[in-house]
Amino acid sequence: MLSVNLERLSEILNQTDNLPAIAAQAQNMSQIIRSAISQHAVINSTDGQLYAYEIDGFGGINFMDDANVPSLMSLPYIGFVNDTDPIYTNTRKAILSNRNPYWFHSPSSNHSGIGGPHRGLNRIWPMNWIVQLSTSTTADERVYLLDLLKTTTAGKGLIHENFDVSQTNGTGFGRLWFAWGNSLLGEVLLNMAMQDGELGADILFGTGQPAMNIADLFD
Repeated sequence: MLSVNLERLSEILNQTDNLPAIAAQAQNMSQIIRSAISQHAVINSTDGQLYAYEIDGFGGINFMDDANVPSLMSLPYIGFVNDTDPIYTNTRKAILSNRNPYWFHSPSSNHSGIGGPHRGLNRIWPMNWIVQLSTSTTADERVYLLDLLKTTTAGKGLIHENFDVSQTNGTGFGRLWFAWGNSLLGEVLLNMAMQDGELGADILFGTGQPAMNIADLFD
């Protein structure tokens, strides 16, 4: 995220013709971080190359993912890679499996999802499903995730922070109103609504329906 935002800062400063030295410094720092990630934070595994979640600078590597943003899942969302980047697609598959110690699955509810270390084991975050939705490249996965998000609110119609993976409808949740998750879902749905085709407008409005033009909201 820092690499991406430094690059964006450089672009903004260059467009204004102000502070060219700082713009160049921001661009250079962005590239240094990106190069360091490529050199030191890519794991060679039986599943192909994967991005590490953390490195310590001394050869230590931690592979996991957390439901929050930034995360490995959210790399295309934050603009670090595109969703077809081969290392990212390998990483996405791996973090949605038991290779990720914070990916939880319950046979009783048939739910699977990512949580994190600060809310304990077997607590999945719907926010993870929202980020997964934003980075999905198939209509089937997007429809499946939207259904999960609709049916795990414990009847409240809100995105909660977390709930026990064994609960079918999301009961036993933490935080009735989790503004970050609710806002993120709104953003992802708006992006889908403005996207033509099977990954966007077809899902939300029906097959063959046009995408929404945001300017029409202000007419």
